[in-house]
Amino acid sequence: MSDYISGLRQDLVEAAARQQAAGRGARVARPLRPRAWSPVVVLGGAAALAAVFVLIVGLQAVTPPRPPEAPKVVGGFHLEAQPRDAVAAGGCVIVADYGGRLLQIDPRTEEHHLIATTSDGALPVSVAQDGGAAWAAIVHPGPGRARSTLLKLNPRSGERLAAVPLAGEVRSFAIGAGGLWVQTEHMTLPTHTGVLQQFDPLTHRRTALVDPVDAESIAASDESLWTRAGETVTQRDDSGRVVNRVRHISAALGLEGQRSIVADDDGAWVVGQSDGLLYRIEDGHVVKRLRVGELGGAIARTRSAVWMTATSGPDRYELVRVDPDDGKVTGRVSIGGEMPQTIVPIGKQVWVIGERGDVIRVSQG
Repeated sequence: MSDYISGLRQDLVEAAARQQAAGRGARVARPLRPRAWSPVVVLGGAAALAAVFVLIVGLQAVTPPRPPEAPKVVGGFHLEAQPRDAVAAGGCVIVADYGGRLLQIDPRTEEHHLIATTSDGALPVSVAQDGGAAWAAIVHPGPGRARSTLLKLNPRSGERLAAVPLAGEVRSFAIGAGGLWVQTEHMTLPTHTGVLQQFDPLTHRRTALVDPVDAESIAASDESLWTRAGETVTQRDDSGRVVNRVRHISAALGLEGQRSIVADDDGAWVVGQSDGLLYRIEDGHVVKRLRVGELGGAIARTRSAVWMTATSGPDRYELVRVDPDDGKVTGRVSIGGEMPQTIVPIGKQVWVIGERGDVIRVSQG
């Protein structure tokens, strides 16, 4: 031990002498006299130098995080359809169109096939996924009282797995917060009323009815149901009871089938379509507000990003990526002049489906 300490002492003294000769350590080197040092002091100094060495090496070894790559258009194709809503389910994309059809698109080949069609003018107004199944909300026109059907499908084969009849006309539809949530409108001339209905996804029985509720758009996480009506966003629990309300959100544009709200475990993201704002809502408060473009459009959520369409000028649309943690824009990509109807994340891409059937495939970056 004494030899080790003597060696350390000599190394430190020589280092101090070199600093003094270079003109950088005169005040430090003077007290470093071998006769004034004890073994405790030497060991303490050695430990301190070792800690500094580890810190320096560690700082040199840490590579600063690379900024995410910008999203970019990687392909696209055209559907001979006017899409209303779309969702990824079972490894493919299911599109509901205004012609009363449900289409399946293979993301690898871009081939699309008809998997279901409605009759008598019935219209699939919304689609969603639950596990490996796809759900479609179908509205049946006709005189008198409106009626609808929740249709459960195998997204690959188109096999009908279940059909749940509903009273009223479906306006929006979401899966989460304990079940299948459907916003229906009931015409009782000269007025109309909106109703929220919850169904068990396994037994297909109605488990909750909330009346009256008028909502233009709904979204669900595992814990909460979110409804949007005008400039008000409401958070509800898994039985439909109101938990929080946030008012004075800039208005939606009222485009049928265009989703303007998405939910996650901690809150919701809402598009202020009329002024291009993106809001983050948590615990009944707006905690982030970000201007993304002149006008806002559709929205979707992936594990690492929030995706929103916005205008950058007359008939110029962009897909914008936002970091969900700091609420900042991390990428933009131009998607042309066709109004985006819906955004579908699938695999490592985000698909933007336009109102006239153009499909733009964008890398997530």
